[in-house]
Amino acid sequence: MNRNILLFGATGNTGVEICKELNTLNIQHSAFVRKGSESKVNTNLTEIISGDVLQKKDVENGILTHDFTDIIIALGSRDLKGGNIRSLGTKNIVDTLKSNSLKCKIHIISAHGIGNSWNNLKWYEKLISKLFIGKTMKDHELQELTIKQNLSSFHIIRPVALKNGEATEKIYSCSKGSLPNGSIIRADVAKFLVKSMIEDTSGISSICNS
Repeated sequence: MNRNILLFGATGNTGVEICKELNTLNIQHSAFVRKGSESKVNTNLTEIISGDVLQKKDVENGILTHDFTDIIIALGSRDLKGGNIRSLGTKNIVDTLKSNSLKCKIHIISAHGIGNSWNNLKWYEKLISKLFIGKTMKDHELQELTIKQNLSSFHIIRPVALKNGEATEKIYSCSKGSLPNGSIIRADVAKFLVKSMIEDTSGISSICNS
């Protein structure tokens, strides 16, 4: 199947790795980024679409630029105090798909500990989540809820603590239960996501380095 991908969140650390992986595999794709942030996408094979994910009209214009087969959402914020860019941005994407009767499949980077995976966290991981990233986790919760309530075809990926570094290609994934490791390299997340997309994986996957 020939694919054409639109990536939201391409200027973040994980988004940059996703762009690299798509380029490595010669998969046609575009990155939706704020005007002025184009230089953060450091691959010259990535088409740039400018816009603000929090502005629904910008999102609609971006999605309608091409006949995209898949949309990757890797939205995030470096502000650990919270924000709602994930949930509001995802809502704008989902609303656009529904209002235009588009059948793009959604692939979304969430976080381990969201939804039913909360019970699989160790006690100190729960404490850290509540004390330091509670608002971020809430934003992910709302983001996932928007996807689950409105779309029938999606893949939610829940990585544990993200780290920079070279890909190990040693990835453990599960749909339920606890994870054996508390971190994963962003480049491995990118490899897992793109491979899952090619294999047309659906549902929810929690992942870590094995």
